[in-house]
Amino acid sequence: MAKPLEIVSKITKNNCMDSQLYAFVSDFRNFAAMVPEEHRDKAQFSEHSVTIQVMQGIQVSLQIIEEEPYKLIKLGSEQSKEFCIWIQLKQVAPYDTRIRITLHAEIPMMAKMFAKSKLQTFVDGFADALAQIPVYAFQGNNLN
Repeated sequence: MAKPLEIVSKITKNNCMDSQLYAFVSDFRNFAAMVPEEHRDKAQFSEHSVTIQVMQGIQVSLQIIEEEPYKLIKLGSEQSKEFCIWIQLKQVAPYDTRIRITLHAEIPMMAKMFAKSKLQTFVDGFADALAQIPVYAFQGNNLN
């Protein structure tokens, strides 16, 4: 079997405590408000899982499959280990938490050439989005 594709994002920074960002990111209901309105009907969010309609009749479900408080949230599917996303957090100073996203996917060799740049754009964009979550989201203004 071919080696799984690993895509690592750039490292981004959020001006919050790691515990605040972890609490926000580990509850998928908080992401519902971040999805553009035209796509909200294609996603269902619960505390520990999200189901997204990617095409007519095809849905992808991700859930938290592993977590280490304030440091790591691993998303994937219990049924398949072919795809997972790691959200890694590291507080380097008070109100300075660094974010890195790592994606692991088992993709056929020919598809890797085509998918790699799109997946890199995805993980970098995801890291950017997490970096932009405003501090006020953690101050009693829970979005769910």
